[in-house]
Amino acid sequence: MAIDWLKFQKVADAVAKKVSFEYPGIEAEDIRQELLLHTVENQKHYEDNEYPDAQIRIRYRQIATSYAGRERYAYIYHSAEYVYTSPEIRALFEKAFFQPEMWEKPPTKDDGISVTAGGTVVALWDLDRAYGSLAPLDAEVIEKRYARGDALTSAEHMRVSRAIDRVTRFLNNKVVKRQSEAKQHDGPQLRPAYSAAN
Repeated sequence: MAIDWLKFQKVADAVAKKVSFEYPGIEAEDIRQELLLHTVENQKHYEDNEYPDAQIRIRYRQIATSYAGRERYAYIYHSAEYVYTSPEIRALFEKAFFQPEMWEKPPTKDDGISVTAGGTVVALWDLDRAYGSLAPLDAEVIEKRYARGDALTSAEHMRVSRAIDRVTRFLNNKVVKRQSEAKQHDGPQLRPAYSAAN
């Protein structure tokens, strides 16, 4: 049975508009093209199965949000102005997060653990929220590595790296949200960040 392209295009249009609204800066047309490309690449599958519109919409939404998330993260990761790096997050965990005395004063540039974005030093409270969003096993392995200094297995080293990446994404997504809110409200513009390495 031939694929009903009109049906898929209509669903793609609707999903793309909705996801574009939810992810400011990601164009609906780019999302739509990603959805239709997926359909072309999986044409035989869609021809062999007659999915109702609702099921196509659910699948398209998964693809669209995954695409929009990747695009948004790629933008902030490769932007020199607004980015937290994994090494900076590691430094915060190693030198400040598990040190009670560091919670009494914010990190400064001189101690080598400052992480800035949008012109503000990342507070340990922000890192605490990101840490709190981790799965329990991820949080536990970070504590094992940075709080207790225990030796890690190779699997645990990989888990630490993935957990650091998740924390970095969490913080970078906060920057994008702040940028979006500032633009929507014509509030004060965020200033460029300066890396701790600088």
